[in-house]
Amino acid sequence: MKFCSRELFRIIPFAACIGLFIPIGCSHPTPARRYELEGRVIAVNPALRQLTIAHQDVAGLMKGMTMPFIVGKQDEWVFRAIVPGDQIHATLVLSDHAELQDISFTKGAGAASDGISPLHIPQPGDAIPDVALVNQNGQRIDLQQFRGKPLLLTFVYTRCPFPDYCLRMSNNFAQVLQQLQKNRAAFADTQLLSISIDPEHDKPAVLREYGERYVGRVDPKFQHWQFASGSPEQVRQAAAFFGVAYNTKDGQIVHGLSTVLVGKDGKVIKVYSGNAWKPDEVAADVIAATSGG
Repeated sequence: MKFCSRELFRIIPFAACIGLFIPIGCSHPTPARRYELEGRVIAVNPALRQLTIAHQDVAGLMKGMTMPFIVGKQDEWVFRAIVPGDQIHATLVLSDHAELQDISFTKGAGAASDGISPLHIPQPGDAIPDVALVNQNGQRIDLQQFRGKPLLLTFVYTRCPFPDYCLRMSNNFAQVLQQLQKNRAAFADTQLLSISIDPEHDKPAVLREYGERYVGRVDPKFQHWQFASGSPEQVRQAAAFFGVAYNTKDGQIVHGLSTVLVGKDGKVIKVYSGNAWKPDEVAADVIAATSGG
């Protein structure tokens, strides 16, 4: 059997997100499909050739949401000019990989129309802010209290209906926790934290009930994995720093995904964007961080 090129694997997380079926083995190139995409730029990452866009409904493909897109090589010029807040128009091309082509944009038009603020994209070495939150036990916590131990954090909300979003993040964290349990020193030294972006609904009792589904017998007292939220302002502050855009559309929270590993010194070690990261690889990074400074 002839297999597709490596480029195929760049579309898998995107395809899973919008419900497309992409075969792993194939004998012919996938015919290109083209869709018009409009929205507002939320974050710009030239290193990954990536734009995070809060886009409108894409006719014939998907509802409006906030997600990252790869920019085609012929349009890399855009990274010299575009900034968060700009309105973008592009063609989303789906074939053996997904990318934006034929990009045009308008400076800053409608910057606040969708309620999403421009994001800070965390980089290795960035010191994390001291954001106060409330955990599943109703206790006040803050991010700085975890200094001295590795911290792996992500963003979810308990009513999220999509299996490839919050449910996957929580299932992945459960697998990371199980992997860490096999290493006594790492398990004792590490903290996992899931922050809810739905503070109006996800009060401590709700977070505790949700968390109990995942911690199981591995961490029944929430000693190594906490679930927290806070005021809308506190949650927005944390999400914006760690690269998560979200807003409410038709009664549903539309959001991106970002998981971040923070070192003992309170500085970012690594950022895992999207939903394609593997729990065993992240667990290995966490174990390595337990022996770091």
